[in-house]
Amino acid sequence: MSTVDDWAEAALETTIPRLFYHTTTHFADEPALTDGDRTFTWKQAGEEVELLAAALHALGLQRGQTILLMMSTRPEHWLADVAAAHLGAVPSTLNPGLSQDQVHAIVAHSRARVAVLESGDQLRRWAKALRNDSTIEHVVVLDEALMVSADHRFRTWRDLRRQGAQQLAADPGLVRRESAGVSPGTPAAVVYPSEDCDHLKGVVLTHRNLCFAAAALHRLTRPEPNTARLSYLPLSHIAERVVGVHAAIHDAAHVHFCGDRGRVLAELPRARPALFFASSEVLSQLTGVLRDIPAEQRSTPRDGQRVRARIGLGGTVWPSTRSGPVEAEVVELFSGIGLEVCEGWGLIETTGCATTNHPAARRTGTVGRAMPGMELRIAADGEVLVRGPLVCAGYLEADGMIRSVTDADGWLCTGDVGELDDDGYLTITGRKPELFGGNVPLAL
Repeated sequence: MSTVDDWAEAALETTIPRLFYHTTTHFADEPALTDGDRTFTWKQAGEEVELLAAALHALGLQRGQTILLMMSTRPEHWLADVAAAHLGAVPSTLNPGLSQDQVHAIVAHSRARVAVLESGDQLRRWAKALRNDSTIEHVVVLDEALMVSADHRFRTWRDLRRQGAQQLAADPGLVRRESAGVSPGTPAAVVYPSEDCDHLKGVVLTHRNLCFAAAALHRLTRPEPNTARLSYLPLSHIAERVVGVHAAIHDAAHVHFCGDRGRVLAELPRARPALFFASSEVLSQLTGVLRDIPAEQRSTPRDGQRVRARIGLGGTVWPSTRSGPVEAEVVELFSGIGLEVCEGWGLIETTGCATTNHPAARRTGTVGRAMPGMELRIAADGEVLVRGPLVCAGYLEADGMIRSVTDADGWLCTGDVGELDDDGYLTITGRKPELFGGNVPLAL
């Protein structure tokens, strides 16, 4: 069996709890999560995840049940998400900008039992869902000022942790037993990207999807252990979920949190990430910084090295961005300082990247080759078809069933139109008209 087969087979058979246990055991004293002046080592992160998993179990959260999270990008959010996965429960992060109607619709659709909220703004967005009959049995609030003492469902984060400690004292092996029952095919997340209350699509991602995405990304980029990530996008964003959570666990990375997206450029030089996904907004901001640096100060390789260090991308091995044409001037500016922007393409249904350029294989103007283990095909009408372990389990239905998104041969119709060259590089040329009754997959 080849080396490629070895890593792929291991990735297909693991789960988030197994991956997490490996990292917390082998890199116990290395930094895992940093938020301002707070840092958790991997050992401390492991202890916190166990505590929270026990607490959520005490609340009655069971395998297959959904927990909804609406928090900023911060350690508590990350830890609660991973803790729920240890129980075989299904965490789902809601975009913090959703309206009351949108939140209400998702609560009803997901039949969630537990909600974790951070601020008063988020609680206001939940007002309709909590006021009406729903399946929500417990509401955990990080800000103790949000406690609604008259509502028996409310408890503070501090109370949740206290309950977890009591549960573990009574039954130290609880979380280990629960996580042992989680299989690679167990749902590990549901992502709601649509804001249309009448046509909700909850994309169900399994432990296999997320662990394989992490392993495949590592295979292409080869970051060193303990190198940094900057987590700034909402965890409802599939790129943040993969790069900042599951690939970070796989790589034993050091995740730096930036809850204020307006401070990304200021935080980059502090974090110095090895893998960095630049949203369109951040890419535009970085481009503006480069434009403001006189050409003579970025004309030599040494100059380029200084500029990369100055903007915080001196050690970045995969500066990536979403699919879509990147202007030639932008490509040239970054290339001039020794950074090749790696365009990728994918859907939430393909666990983020289905294709990507990377340091060892890139072609300007394309979105790269298929991720390891994935297959691409162009249909007769030009539509891009995808098959492989990154394709999601399906869409969550309101009755709790999961509807497959693939045909009988396992191919996902992406809705995007493209071309494959002789070397396997994909170029996206357009979007197919929506002829699928609203079932077109959802782009990043």
